[in-house]
Amino acid sequence: MKHLASLLVIALWLSPNASHAQRLSFATDASAPLDAKADKIIWQQTKGRADFSGHAHITQGPLTMKADAMHLQMGPDGEAQRLVSQGHVVVLSDLNSGGGSSEGSGGGVRRATADTATYDLSANQLLLSGNVKISQTGDLSSGEVSSGSLKIDMQTGIARLLGQTNEKPGRARIELK
Repeated sequence: MKHLASLLVIALWLSPNASHAQRLSFATDASAPLDAKADKIIWQQTKGRADFSGHAHITQGPLTMKADAMHLQMGPDGEAQRLVSQGHVVVLSDLNSGGGSSEGSGGGVRRATADTATYDLSANQLLLSGNVKISQTGDLSSGEVSSGSLKIDMQTGIARLLGQTNEKPGRARIELK
């Protein structure tokens, strides 16, 4: 019975149509500046790229991304275009921040982990892929959502689970604890 109640809570958590339920969303602020830190940063202005290694950490408003390594590609105008993160990628979204788009989220911190993440800054899309797992602290439910990939619209904060990636087929899954 406990698992049935947990499944119902998670189903409502994922439901985009239930007005009283929280959607799978992340608190975001695409207009906030990017703050980057790492043990080592190599800036190659002539190549239009920056490489971050060793505890790479980028924050943008209520969203934080951590990874073993990050590669930032700039356009000819010097604007950041694409950020690729690899190795032990963790995305944390502070749903209590009051900013961004976490309407109906219930508070806490939403955490997503993946093998890689690609942030297309011009399209404001963050794509996590490979062994994606999502959990939340401060939530009434206990469980984990996993999938092949997760796409987050950085303007709205709304996320979509995708059951398979181009590399390998898979399915979205809910695990109750």
